[in-house]
Amino acid sequence: MVGKTHLVIGLATLAGAEAATGLVQPHPVKDIPVGSLLCIVAVIVGALAPDIDAEESQIRYEMGEAGLAFSKWLQSFGVEHRGLTHYGLTALVVTTISGLLGWWLGYPDVGLAFGLGYLSHILADSLTLAGTPLLWPLQQKEQNFYLLPAALRVRTGGPVEPLIFIAVTILLVFLLPALVPPELIKSLRHWL
Repeated sequence: MVGKTHLVIGLATLAGAEAATGLVQPHPVKDIPVGSLLCIVAVIVGALAPDIDAEESQIRYEMGEAGLAFSKWLQSFGVEHRGLTHYGLTALVVTTISGLLGWWLGYPDVGLAFGLGYLSHILADSLTLAGTPLLWPLQQKEQNFYLLPAALRVRTGGPVEPLIFIAVTILLVFLLPALVPPELIKSLRHWL
C-alpha cells in the first residue's frame, strides 16, 4: 500500500479503538484536551514507520536527513523492504516498547497509538500481492502471510487501492467524532 492509504487505515484503526475502548486520554494543556492530537500524530508516524526501509517511502523523506540516515543504517545490516520492519515479531516489540515508553512518560495512550499505527501498516500490507513475513520466524520469509485469497489481493498503487483509500476515508469520517472530543472542537473554535 502507498503512504496515504496507510495513513487513513492507521487513523481509522485509532478511531475504531477509541470508539470501542476509550483509549485516548485528554492530556489537557491550558484546559485544551490535546490527547487526541498527540495520538493522531503518533498513529500517523506509526502507520508510516515500517516503510522507513523502502527507497521511495514517504516517512523516509518526511524525516529528512535523519530518515535517510536511519534507512541507510538499516540497509547496512541487509534489511530489505518488507523484511525486518514488517515482521509480526518486530511489530510486537515496537508496540510493547512504545507502550512502555508512553506509560513511563505518562502518555500510555500515545505510545499505544504508535503501536496501533505500526500494526495497521503490517496488516494492510498483508492484503497486497506481496504480503508480509508476519509469522517469521515460524515461517520462512518466502512464505509470506496474506489476509486475502490470491484472487482478491491488491497491487500496491494499483487501480483497486484508491477504492480502498476512499472506503476507509468514508469509514473514518463516521468514526471521527469518537476521536475528536467536543471540548477540543470548542477550544479550536475559540482560537479560530
